[in-house]
Amino acid sequence: MDDEKILNASALSYLDQLDSSRYPRTKSEADKMSEVLQQAYDAADNTKDEVFAERYQTLRGIADWSLKRHKSWQWTLVVAALVGAAVLYFFQYRQQSDILQARVDREQVAQWKTVKVNHIDFDVCPSEQSSDEYSMRLTSAERYKVYKLVDLKRRALADSAQYVALRATYDSINTMEFAQIHELALGDLDAHVDHQEWRGIMLYAYMIYLLVLIPLYIITGYPHGYTITRRSHRPGCLNIFRKVGTAVAMFCLGAGVASTLLPDYVGSNTTVDGKTTKHRERGFFSALLIIVRVVLIVVGAVLLCIVASVVMTIESIVGLVDMFRKCA
Repeated sequence: MDDEKILNASALSYLDQLDSSRYPRTKSEADKMSEVLQQAYDAADNTKDEVFAERYQTLRGIADWSLKRHKSWQWTLVVAALVGAAVLYFFQYRQQSDILQARVDREQVAQWKTVKVNHIDFDVCPSEQSSDEYSMRLTSAERYKVYKLVDLKRRALADSAQYVALRATYDSINTMEFAQIHELALGDLDAHVDHQEWRGIMLYAYMIYLLVLIPLYIITGYPHGYTITRRSHRPGCLNIFRKVGTAVAMFCLGAGVASTLLPDYVGSNTTVDGKTTKHRERGFFSALLIIVRVVLIVVGAVLLCIVASVVMTIESIVGLVDMFRKCA
């Protein structure tokens, strides 16, 4: 028995080199731990000894966990990113109509016929646009000039601090003839076309980014145990952002969906023959409820998309850095 204790003591001396409360933070530390454990196991005369077996199994579990890969990515974020990509595709698809309309408007302005453009004194110029002024502004240089002058006067009267500058712009445009108004309108429409195309490109690029980010997030979402240990000292702000953002987004989505279960106001009518019929009435409250419902769902979907893209981007970058660090 004494000999056995002496021999096991030799094996336990290897285990004494390892701290059971400390997990490896690098691959070299994890490999070193496994090497020492193998030396301890080889030096043990009786591997079933209770004292040795309990300590050995604890440390072996730590070493095995550290050297294995573990799933860290979350289905919630992947689904959120997919929903976000679908929403972006919808808006990008609709944006194409705005781009085409902007190009049509630009072409309409390019086809203006030369006409005499009258001057409008500031005092007699209206300060509010008429109901059809905006829709008709592109039909001729005369209508476009009136639209610009009315808008400038409205802004000048509403903002006393900018009155002098806006009045100077008003006078400058008021002196313009057809060629100058035509050039001004084409410049405005070119800028509008560029803006609409830029929005379409941004929506499409963001959609593609999310679709590429999903597999990258999953691939980098299997870190080794020692990598997880190394990350554990990092601030938990990202985790808090994910939990709070997801909770708020899910609340908005849940509230929006739950609002569809609220009953509509039911009114009743009684005919002359005594029969009573019921019907749904959509008054102000019903209209307001629909608006709130749409806003909640849109805000929830957008917030969920933002949270998913931010968290997945940061975690993917961290995962790639860890992968390259391992390769190096």
